[in-house]
Amino acid sequence: MLDLVKQYEGWWATKPVRVKEGLLFSYYAPSDKEIFLAGDFNGWKKRYTPLIKGKDDVWRIIVELKPNRSYDYKYIVDGNWVNDPNNEDLNPDVAGGANSVIYLGSSGDILPKGHPERDKFTLEGRQIYNGSYFSSRYKQRFEFHYISPQYEEGEKLPVIICLNNYIKSQELHIYVRENRYLAIIPSVYLGGQYIRQGKLDVFPELLGFIKQSFTINEDRVYVTGMSYGGLEALLVSLYYPDLIAASAVVFGPYRLRFYKETIERITRDELEQFLDRLPYPHRMLKNLKDLPLYISHGGGDEAIPFDEALTLHEIVKKLGAPTELNSYPEHGHTWYMVDEDLPRVFDWFRRFKRNRFPKSINYTAPNGFLKNSIFWLDFSPFQIEHPIKIEANINENNRLKLTIENIKRLKLKLSSKILKLPGVVYIDTHKGTQQVDIQEEDKEIEVTF
Repeated sequence: MLDLVKQYEGWWATKPVRVKEGLLFSYYAPSDKEIFLAGDFNGWKKRYTPLIKGKDDVWRIIVELKPNRSYDYKYIVDGNWVNDPNNEDLNPDVAGGANSVIYLGSSGDILPKGHPERDKFTLEGRQIYNGSYFSSRYKQRFEFHYISPQYEEGEKLPVIICLNNYIKSQELHIYVRENRYLAIIPSVYLGGQYIRQGKLDVFPELLGFIKQSFTINEDRVYVTGMSYGGLEALLVSLYYPDLIAASAVVFGPYRLRFYKETIERITRDELEQFLDRLPYPHRMLKNLKDLPLYISHGGGDEAIPFDEALTLHEIVKKLGAPTELNSYPEHGHTWYMVDEDLPRVFDWFRRFKRNRFPKSINYTAPNGFLKNSIFWLDFSPFQIEHPIKIEANINENNRLKLTIENIKRLKLKLSSKILKLPGVVYIDTHKGTQQVDIQEEDKEIEVTF
């Protein structure tokens, strides 16, 4: 690299330029001791891409980047993160600041302002549209973006709900249209100020709006998210496994890595007992027993350790749910990895539809405020502000075993999809066995405690 950049000594420090070897980044700093380049292309790693100082006091590095993408970047000058003083193009970040950015066209050249090819990087150029809805629950309007293929007559589209600013993805619109999905991208505010703050009932309200406004396949609703959005997607999966068909989480801060060694050495039964002792929401991980969960993470992620993904995957695998872990050893915490991962996410979702009538239900929550039904069970707690727990298991002999905590009433919406009907159903609870002769399909039975 020294020989490559040395030939450009004498050139002024400018914004990045195309040279025959790649893209030349340069920074004038006569008295600084070390400078690194960090951005989407190297996982924002702090000390991964050093610049070389020339005799003219200009620091330089040459990198080659994939065309047809934009790249956010910063210089790290003696430990301080700074934007490129020679590049006026800035891209806002979710923290309220901005990064320097370059746009590469189809030939790999940097596109200047006003170049027609830069239109494809805009929301309009990618045909990403604005929308909003009014929350009757929270008395405010929520903004969102959406991507949709052209509807065909009678078509009901599957839905992918993408949490944490997926308008930053540069390839989501491509895969959404190729696979014929409706993509909903809620505002970052909905995730940060509601989902992560325990106001999870914002999700079923959003889903209700989607059902009213678009023609969708209600058994093919999927949730994904990156970074804090990965945590938000996991929380939605924990609280509402009956509303979605599958989920995919990408380098989220699940706060599980400290349990890694314990999880690895215990059996499934021991795991369930271990989870029962954890605080909420981690205690709710048992709610994922039947929910397909795809997990991906960058091996070079300096923001969130890979052990977070490894531990979550081990838990879900031991619980017996469909799961898959994909590692990107060279990637860090970037949208570049998110986009590279999208084909696998869509392949994962393609495999699963929602099962409205599972023969086994496991559900616990810190209280009864956010939910009063789970699959084919409606429930009422004794004390709504206290934790609830429901386990329902149907065996081959038309016997339903119920284990409950803080539940005073259940309404069972039974179906021939899970029982041999018409026929006699045996309901086992801590109060004994109740025998019910059911002669009608979709019969509702109330059980009180």
